[in-house]
Formats: sequence, C-alpha cells, structure tokens
Amino acid sequence: MGKEDLKAEILKIIEENRQGITSTQIRDILMEKGIQFNMVEFREILADLVREGKIKKEPDYEKKKFLFKI
Repeated sequence: MGKEDLKAEILKIIEENRQGITSTQIRDILMEKGIQFNMVEFREILADLVREGKIKKEPDYEKKKFLFKI
C-alpha cells in the first residue's frame, strides 16, 4: 500500500472514532483489515497529519496515551 493510500485509510479510521483513538488502536484496525505497512512510515504519517492540522493529538491522562482526533 502506498503512503497516500495508507494516509487516507488512517484518516478514515480516525474520522470513524471521533471520541479519539490511540495509535495502537489504529495500528490494530489496519492489521485486522489485512493492510501491510511499515511502522516507521505509520508514525511519520500520524506526525504529518498532526503538523498539517488535519488531526489533533491530545493526551489521555487516564490511559497514559495520546488520542488522535479530527
């Protein structure tokens, strides 16, 4: 899967989980769908989406993880 396709799939997953979703949950959903990807590229895409302002990265102090939201 190309980088742009993976980026679109990640955005779709985050849009479907408007309450927020962790990177681990996003990764698990992608793997369940049988999508193959490189973890470094996955993290780069998340960082790019945050920098571009397409998603937000907010701390969840209870889970001690970051949540990604639209």
